[in-house]
Amino acid sequence: MLFFFRNIQFTSAIGLALYVGLLHFAAISGHLTPLPPMADAGFLYERIFGWTKDQPIWSSYMATVLVFIQAVLVNSLVDSMRLMNDRNWLPGMCYALMASVLPDFQFLSGPLVAITCLIPALRTVFQTYKSPKSSILVFDTAFWISVGSLFYPKALLLTIAVYFGISVMRSWTIKDRIAFILGIFVPIFLGWLWYFWEDSGGVFRQRHLSEIFRLGSFDAFINTKFILSCLFWVLLLLFFVLNYASFFCNKSMQGQKFVTVLYWTMFVGVAVLLFRSEWRWEAFLLAVTPASIFLGMALHNMRNLFAELLHATILGFVLLLQYAVL
Repeated sequence: MLFFFRNIQFTSAIGLALYVGLLHFAAISGHLTPLPPMADAGFLYERIFGWTKDQPIWSSYMATVLVFIQAVLVNSLVDSMRLMNDRNWLPGMCYALMASVLPDFQFLSGPLVAITCLIPALRTVFQTYKSPKSSILVFDTAFWISVGSLFYPKALLLTIAVYFGISVMRSWTIKDRIAFILGIFVPIFLGWLWYFWEDSGGVFRQRHLSEIFRLGSFDAFINTKFILSCLFWVLLLLFFVLNYASFFCNKSMQGQKFVTVLYWTMFVGVAVLLFRSEWRWEAFLLAVTPASIFLGMALHNMRNLFAELLHATILGFVLLLQYAVL
């Protein structure tokens, strides 16, 4: 199957769309049912997409379309920044796979919408490397993350990742630091102003500022599906850590900095689970973008047989969780 994505032909986007549809078919067909809405979704998500909690089919359709768009954006990011030696559709395919790997990912959620803003944020972080317009790019980076936090407040913690990411790409100046703070402040201030206009400014402050740093409690329902999901993510993260050297191999100094930024983003995205009041797998979506890029790089560097075997294993795991009664 990977043969169809080892090229840069525009027509492969059709195959990618079919691949996303296959991964989401269980939700689209009604075989899967969504969990109750996340209690800590952002106000912008509730205003725009809150109605989908009573329309699971539409939620699955919208999630499918959004994942396809995100996969195309991730693929474009990898190609434009030359993160892989050859241009192909593997990063987009891997993003579609990782963003659909668990049944909880199959429906629209705050984290799924929020990570749409992470993709352009990563692009601007990469562009700060030796750029004379660094302050503008730094502002844009913080701005995108802050906008994403209006859909899912805990996405604001990704500012930690992009802050250290920018530190990896270049040295900070006073103008850069001011631009970073302003980029975070502007969307949040506008969101608070909206709530303040409706006499609910305190509600906004509590949800989008006070609660995002509150440590969560482990209240997950442990069953076979939960154990398999945990095992999958642990093995996957261990695989990425063990392949640290191979991701740096044959890359320029700029490319190595890009990889370091992706590691920061992935680990901070996983750490967000520590700041949740309830265990919801959707929070792992914040780590999907860098994880999918690493998976695409790994498949690209492997021999075809091993790459096909790894892809088939992950795809089989996806279908097992979707259709098996566990």
